[in-house]
Amino acid sequence: MEKMIYFDNDLCLVDNSNTKAKSLAELISERQIFYMYPKARKIIKNFLWPRVEHADEDANNRGLIYFLYGDYHTGKSHLIRYFITLVQAQYPHYWEMYEKPIITIDLENGMNTANQLLLFLLDKLGRPVDKKLLNDWKKMSVLRQRLQNRLISLLERYGTRMLVLDECQKLLIARNPDILDIFELLKDLSTKSNWNGALRTQIVMCGTKDGLPLLEAADWIQGRTHTMHLDELKRLEFGSLLMQIYRDCVELGISEEWNLVNQFKETQKGKLNQDLALYVFSITKGKVGLTVDFIRNAVLLALDDGRLFPKKSDYESINFTEKKFIASKDEIPQNAKKHQIPSIHVNLHDTLCKIKGCPRSKKAYLRYSALIRHYKMKHPGIKIIYGDSE
Repeated sequence: MEKMIYFDNDLCLVDNSNTKAKSLAELISERQIFYMYPKARKIIKNFLWPRVEHADEDANNRGLIYFLYGDYHTGKSHLIRYFITLVQAQYPHYWEMYEKPIITIDLENGMNTANQLLLFLLDKLGRPVDKKLLNDWKKMSVLRQRLQNRLISLLERYGTRMLVLDECQKLLIARNPDILDIFELLKDLSTKSNWNGALRTQIVMCGTKDGLPLLEAADWIQGRTHTMHLDELKRLEFGSLLMQIYRDCVELGISEEWNLVNQFKETQKGKLNQDLALYVFSITKGKVGLTVDFIRNAVLLALDDGRLFPKKSDYESINFTEKKFIASKDEIPQNAKKHQIPSIHVNLHDTLCKIKGCPRSKKAYLRYSALIRHYKMKHPGIKIIYGDSE
């Protein structure tokens, strides 16, 4: 076959926009960014940073329990992660001097007593307690005190200035008959005389407002809490957030044709598209975390189609419930079953693995801590729910 002659201005089969869209999608998918707004700045400067800065100062013996709360998708956990990054950058000597200056732990369901919470925290911190030792302490009626002392000693050894307990609404549930037992533990952990040296780890509980009424209802806790509410944004602040997101995306390579902002050639300035801004506000209700993820997923859907800016159809393709949302071009049935992670209940008396067919379901471990390590190493896809330790 004879070779055809072609010219440079002939049809090009290489779609450069698709190549750019793919690289942009990879960049945006992996990128983590925090958009500052007035309430976040206030929480960081007046609520979080003083806890870290003054953790080793000789203050009032009656410490406070700190509670940062807000609705789902308001960006609480993301704010905490940004705060830690900020402290690491500006005060690196904390990480040079101490092993774990700030620790965050996500709480789980199934912790109904102070002992269960203490065991959970020790396990998450890498120091599970031997089952025989637990039984001995229980016989001597010193289980709670020994666990508490061990946790305090561990936090002191780590040099932990702040311990963040996220998803705390799972702990502060009204139906828990032993909730006062947990309140007493939190009070003891915040009391200076229970600590051995100058350091007293500041405990910040982070979660939804579901736990707030219980904190306010406890008689002894009056005057022992400091709460901070992460509000949804008002419309003016919401508009500023959208402009931040737009400028950030355009700097990365998203096209200015994106109609989130109307561009005016005469002034070379952009103005927020009020109709689209109101539409996004009506969907996200001013929740920062939801807004960022909502727009981010719309941008990713556009890039997946090879477009460098999203359209209205991209926003409409995003389905979400109160606690999560899914970006998809396909219609998602409203009654679709949620994926459930398999779980097992473990208590202090267990010695055998509960996974059917596992060799260790018939060969017992001598120590509780060894059983926990077995689950984590051999069955990492199984969620451990800590059962009753009483």
